[in-house]
Amino acid sequence: MKYCKVVAILNITDYKALHEPIQQLDVPGVTVSMVKGFGDYVNDFSPFGFSDNMKVEIYTTAEQAETVAAELSALADRLTKGGGVVAIEPVHQLMNVRKLDCQGI
Repeated sequence: MKYCKVVAILNITDYKALHEPIQQLDVPGVTVSMVKGFGDYVNDFSPFGFSDNMKVEIYTTAEQAETVAAELSALADRLTKGGGVVAIEPVHQLMNVRKLDCQGI
């Protein structure tokens, strides 16, 4: 099975705005991080022009990646003034790492 990583960097700083819409995506997992940077918008009042943004990363099947990317793009249109970017990256290999016996922790 082929996998992709869908990455969205959105001009959103409040996870509460994303929480429910992300749950509706029907994906096995998601990582959300606060990041700083600039794109179309440059914050002239901060060092280096950076503004606060949110980065969403989702690993999914190649078949589902375009649907997830389109939904994240629609979220950016609805929830932000400045929009953002959404990318689909191919994943060469995806390994699920988990410890089955947690007694030693």
